Amino acid sequence: MNTHSYQNFVIEVFDDPTYQSASTDNKFNYSKHYSSLDEDCVPTSKHGIIIYQEGKERNNCIILGGGGSTSIYNNSSVIAADQLLICCADNIFCISLPDLNLEWNIQADQATCFHIYNFHEDYIVHGELTISRIDKNGNIKWQYGGSDIFVTLDNEDAFTLNSDHIALTDFSKAKYKVDFNGQTIAYQEQ
Repeated sequence: MNTHSYQNFVIEVFDDPTYQSASTDNKFNYSKHYSSLDEDCVPTSKHGIIIYQEGKERNNCIILGGGGSTSIYNNSSVIAADQLLICCADNIFCISLPDLNLEWNIQADQATCFHIYNFHEDYIVHGELTISRIDKNGNIKWQYGGSDIFVTLDNEDAFTLNSDHIALTDFSKAKYKVDFNGQTIAYQEQ
């Protein structure tokens, strides 16, 4: 679970893997439902959002996504201005605060979106296949792909957002240095 503070609200973002649409046995009954899927598709990721004010629930929603499955962990959601942005499967959802209305959602990776970061007036998204820079309106400014997926198995960071570049390591251990315009600064094969 991630917990964010926003004005005088506490926002909880969490996995809700047992949630089923139209079921009366769900752990939470959400007032709003947002999905990136067609009606007949089964979601791979289900993330609940609850807003509390002075310890009382004020609002809630659930977002559903398909593609590669995601979980909630550090940097899988971020607050900017009056919005909560959250990775859900292959999409980024932008939810207004505190009313939890869907502003936009966009497929930011063809497989899975792992992390999202505030970057100046934009966002940088660490996806499995691509790194994306997205503006505040949900438009993709650029995407950067490598020769393999941006995932490692040996606890080496696959993605690091530095002050002057993005450092990437792919599954085959190739290393990339990328500028903030999505251009390669350096590349080293393993």
